[in-house]
Amino acid sequence: MYGHLISPLPPIAGEELPHIGAGLRFLEAPTAYLQELRARHGDTYLLDIFGFNLLMTFAPKGLENLYKLEEEKASFGLATYDMIGFKTPSEIFQDADIGLFYQLLLNKRMPGYVVTINDLVNIELQRWQGFDRIDIFDAIRTLEQRVGYGLWIAKEAAADAYWPALKRHFDVIGQESAFVNPQQTLETIKSNKAREKAAVAEIKELLKKIIDEHDNNPRKEYAAADFLREHFSGDSADDRARKLAHNIINTNQGFLSNLYAAIAWVIVRLLQHADVMAQVKAEIAAVRAHYGENFYTSIDALNTLCILEQVMMESVRLAQRSLTLRKVVTPLEFDDGQQNYTVQPGVYIATMLSVTNIQSAELAEFDPAHFQKNQIVNSLAPTGKETISTFGHGKHACPAQRFSHHMCKIVVAKILANFELTAEFDDPQPSARQMGGVARPDEAVIVQLNAK
Repeated sequence: MYGHLISPLPPIAGEELPHIGAGLRFLEAPTAYLQELRARHGDTYLLDIFGFNLLMTFAPKGLENLYKLEEEKASFGLATYDMIGFKTPSEIFQDADIGLFYQLLLNKRMPGYVVTINDLVNIELQRWQGFDRIDIFDAIRTLEQRVGYGLWIAKEAAADAYWPALKRHFDVIGQESAFVNPQQTLETIKSNKAREKAAVAEIKELLKKIIDEHDNNPRKEYAAADFLREHFSGDSADDRARKLAHNIINTNQGFLSNLYAAIAWVIVRLLQHADVMAQVKAEIAAVRAHYGENFYTSIDALNTLCILEQVMMESVRLAQRSLTLRKVVTPLEFDDGQQNYTVQPGVYIATMLSVTNIQSAELAEFDPAHFQKNQIVNSLAPTGKETISTFGHGKHACPAQRFSHHMCKIVVAKILANFELTAEFDDPQPSARQMGGVARPDEAVIVQLNAK
């Protein structure tokens, strides 16, 4: 049945109902299901999920070769579109330029970004002063949205006149629902993305007002909107406006996809581990003493927060639920270390990070010492570094890793400087249903705030 897709055929993971049975079990608990299939079939097997054929591999050599696949042979971009295209209006993808996203994340831009992040986090934490208790994931998500509008549109977008409306509409088109709770995607498909299209139209109207205010601000700061308009300056006015809006939307969505959950898990882990909290506070105090009260805006100062960086890496490792996919677009050879497969177009070569990230007793436990800054300790990955993943590997590694570390350090250090936190939770767990990105918990994670 599948011989025309892969030769020789690997073990085939089947259920009583072809296509559907595996899909339903996968949606219910993807990590647990893939672990079960691995125990049954070995490190490499073929899985048919609602007609999507996934060559799953967890073999060390298979993972190494998965991360080496060239985009023109096995596409990360097409696989990503297939995963989140159910939710996002397709015209956004048609205009979005991944090259611009990479340009926005160039290291030379970071000094300006940390200043903007610092300013906007200060404003949002002032709003937190009115709260006694927060859901830490929801609160960090809102904070990151507001910062994102200031970073990826213009600072004016983070003002009270605009950010609540932007948030309302961006929440409708949020790509994360495609992998946090994929069951919700059915309603989007049934409606032909009606709510999503309406939200995009509202965002475009808001962008016109924001950019007009930005252009008329005598103290305006150079913004992402300016950079994008310069890039599209050779297009017609209508094309320029459309491309500007779609790239702004795409960048803000990408910014929100994982980082807020990662930062929230850092707060959770610190509250669960008093010894680690004490180490992080001592490290922050030492950096403050050396660099001064405004160390948050110094790249050098942020780079010295090594313990906090390790806490972030370890928190992401444990919560990572990414389904890593490459869509084969031209026939290729794929070697998993035990067998060389000829794979035809249309097949997805895939792995799921949560299956291998916690595959030993030691890796199942939280310990920031598992990392040295942002590198896993070699002894924990004796068969290859690709068996443990946080921000990915190789050419498709997350381009925003350094940016993410800077933002996490600023946000966490400022929260700890402004509030005493008390956990009102026991032991939050990553959602068993999540099939992509950094996991969200199934329930609210409440933290008590006491302003200092």
